[in-house]
Amino acid sequence: MTEPAPDINKVLSEVQAAATLAKQLSEIAECFRPYKPEVRRFRIDYLDRSSEIKYFLSIPAGVSRTLHRKVELPTTSGFRIVEVLDLDTTDLLSVSFNEDGKKWVCNLSNFPNSERFMMTLKGRVSTDFLDRLVSVKAAANPSREGEYDKYWIHSALKDVSILQRIWDELDIDRVDTDVRIGVERIFTSAIPRAIQNRIKAQKELLDAVAYGARNIGRLERNYRYWQKVTKVSPADLFDLIMKLVSGEFFSGFVSIDDPYVLGAMEPVRKLTAIVPERVKVGVQTDLNFRMPTAKGTLTFERKRYNDSVAKSIDEFLPKGKTKRT
Repeated sequence: MTEPAPDINKVLSEVQAAATLAKQLSEIAECFRPYKPEVRRFRIDYLDRSSEIKYFLSIPAGVSRTLHRKVELPTTSGFRIVEVLDLDTTDLLSVSFNEDGKKWVCNLSNFPNSERFMMTLKGRVSTDFLDRLVSVKAAANPSREGEYDKYWIHSALKDVSILQRIWDELDIDRVDTDVRIGVERIFTSAIPRAIQNRIKAQKELLDAVAYGARNIGRLERNYRYWQKVTKVSPADLFDLIMKLVSGEFFSGFVSIDDPYVLGAMEPVRKLTAIVPERVKVGVQTDLNFRMPTAKGTLTFERKRYNDSVAKSIDEFLPKGKTKRT
């Protein structure tokens, strides 16, 4: 004997998830109640928070269909009907708005004499819901192994046993977390002290002008001195540094274990600082009931990156014009 489908409203109340989405799914289940809804699949894109739900509906021809001639889903639910599939013929059926645009409507009078249908809904989920659904952690500080820095990463679905009572399949795609790799010391050691002093002098002068400080004259003389000593444009140096922390360049020094893949990379720096403190490296994986947990290690080739930064800055400096001390 086939086990009856779980009561969606009852099971949802057991899930430690955001109340808003639970309410939305409960409202949808109530709209479909005459057709014995079963949630077969729930897919979520973790990065953009889009979601897709597939409902199995039993809509036999006859008295039941006559009494409930329309499937209606209010737009206030946050979800929209994007597809209705006749499972007996694999034909796609039409969906429309009602006249005032407040509901998605499927007119059962136009449905064929099949009994099994799959309805696909799309919507969005909140960040709060995702935080309660998925645990994502990454090492704040690396473990060092010779010339390499290692960062552990762990991602997992929470409450798997309860979630399996709601959905036959649950897919969370592109589960993303950030590994923040410290690079400030690498750049500080590669940039000559004279250029660092010029950058500092320029910042102090600009801050003094902005706030109307009284010591502007002294700061101007200090800046002109370091400008004469270095012969290097801070703007040009900044462009070089941004190139060295760009994803295109930095990705050549990081690798990640399966089942993770590398995502976007970008520098993390203070607004007025020319040297970034860290590079934020996105790592992604997919989670589902078959793989509810993922573990991996991101490896940063610290020594090779340090050498590449030092070489690039050395080649950038005017020969014989700027001392490193």
